[in-house]
Amino acid sequence: MAKTRPYAFLTRLTPRLRPYRTLLAWAMVLILVGSAIGLAFPLVIRELLDAAFLAGDQALLNQVALFLVGLFLVQAVVNFGQSYLTASVSERVIADLRRDLFDALIRQPPAFFSERRVGELSSRAASDAGLVQGILRFGVPELIRQATFLVGALILVTITHPRLTLVTLIAVPPTVLAGWLLGRRVRRISTGIQDRLADAVSRAEQVFTQIRTVQSFTREDWEKEQFGEAVTDTRDAGLRRAVARALLTGTVTFTAFGAIVLVLWEGGRLVLEGALTPGTLVAFLLYAVTIAGAVTSLAGFWGNLQEASGAAKRIFELLDHPVELEDPPRPRPLPRPLQGQVRYQGVHFRYAPDLPVVLHGIDLEMAPGDTVALVGSSGAGKSTLASLLPRFYDVTAGAVTIDGVDVRQVALAELRAAIGLVPQEPLLFAGTIRENLLYGRPDATHQELERAARDAKAHEFIAALPDRYDALVGERGVTLSAGQRQRIAIARVLLKAPTILILDEASSALDAESEALVQDALERLMVGRTTLVIAHRLSTILRAERILVLDQGEIVDQGSHGELLARSELYGRLYRRQFDEAVTAAGAGAAAGSSSAGTGAKAP
Repeated sequence: MAKTRPYAFLTRLTPRLRPYRTLLAWAMVLILVGSAIGLAFPLVIRELLDAAFLAGDQALLNQVALFLVGLFLVQAVVNFGQSYLTASVSERVIADLRRDLFDALIRQPPAFFSERRVGELSSRAASDAGLVQGILRFGVPELIRQATFLVGALILVTITHPRLTLVTLIAVPPTVLAGWLLGRRVRRISTGIQDRLADAVSRAEQVFTQIRTVQSFTREDWEKEQFGEAVTDTRDAGLRRAVARALLTGTVTFTAFGAIVLVLWEGGRLVLEGALTPGTLVAFLLYAVTIAGAVTSLAGFWGNLQEASGAAKRIFELLDHPVELEDPPRPRPLPRPLQGQVRYQGVHFRYAPDLPVVLHGIDLEMAPGDTVALVGSSGAGKSTLASLLPRFYDVTAGAVTIDGVDVRQVALAELRAAIGLVPQEPLLFAGTIRENLLYGRPDATHQELERAARDAKAHEFIAALPDRYDALVGERGVTLSAGQRQRIAIARVLLKAPTILILDEASSALDAESEALVQDALERLMVGRTTLVIAHRLSTILRAERILVLDQGEIVDQGSHGELLARSELYGRLYRRQFDEAVTAAGAGAAAGSSSAGTGAKAP
């Protein structure tokens, strides 16, 4: 959207208005009818003054009064209908816009969200869309109404008295100039306000989601200060905008109503000279006031339009952001029944063209039902390697296949339906345990749900809760322990029944007791499924058919735990540092000491 065209976003909204064109047409008719009634009012007043008062006709006065009552009653009904119709259209259009924005965002890959703050994205859907809604609901109808007033009043005053019309139009040039100059400033300031508001919302959301960390480090005062600064910046920008808009309103009001004084002065002279009747002067003054009010309102609309323009620009930037990972034009279906054979063939990967390569020539084959574990130092590429399988990212070179089909050729929904992911820190949705369990399979029966919970070792603690499966878990599952959240996550995947599993350090953050329960649940989950395990704890990978050792994006060794411990210096170092330094090498046959139990690691 070009910076010089703050109104351009209205053209972007036009296609969204088409489904509601009938409602809009009726709203337009009612706006024009209401405006026509408003324009007729000065004419009625002229007749009232010139005919009823000057002629002393009581009957005519009664007729005019009744006519005005009827006229205003019709106008009230018309205004009600127009207000409802425009509100209805604006609500529908903005609801569609918010749905489309959410749809555009939810289809973006994880990398998109890692580069942006969630609070800022939420602000776009809330406050920015609200500004656009204000223009649709109030601004555009007012624009049409005031433009009709302006054109109609100009035509009528020109017909009534061309000389006085020229006096009235003196106010137009300074009004237009003030609107153009101050309107640009309002837009710049308003864009800054929305950015600062997004910062404040993002900051608050981050603090609330990490409240335990904030409180454990006693950083409440510091966070309060940071949020206060963000709010203060927003307030100061809002005050600057208020000054700019007040200047715009004040300038326009002075020039517009200054012209009315000139009309009153010149018109009074004409009445005294007998060239103009008092009724015509009053009607002319009413039209002049209408013109002044229309010009003032249009200038205010220009300021509002400038403000909404910045908000709309940010919304459409998100809507226009290309989806980096989309379904192929002609998707290939996965074989049925799916076996679960996974292959990485010469896979290279980097997150962006200007960033270093993360994976170098990865070759890996997993037969159906295999369990392969990935170990390596932080940054070795373990999580990246696993993320390529469900296409959270696409390979830079090479291919990842499932049963011989390149994952890039499969529809994303079908591909990801075949893969279950148990992350290191599962974050549950605010709601009930039942809702979280059914997330992956909404049509599951209660019996199926309970069976999955039993297999995941979750049913026992769920049954002990007062509301059982309808118990609320709180935001991000904070009312449950880490082990309980993990077991619910496992039950959720069990209910989904995928062919392929990715376990991303699924027990690395648990105590020994919770780990034992989770490990038992994981073993049930892994039965008959091709499983890729990312692990930092020995107990998670001891039963893997193969362990792959990654270093700087390459597979430097692979084998069983005993084989690697005997020959791989890197694996031995990882084992001693990350699993348990007190546990001696399995090949040496030494027993684990008591310190092993303290760390929760098990001897090989």
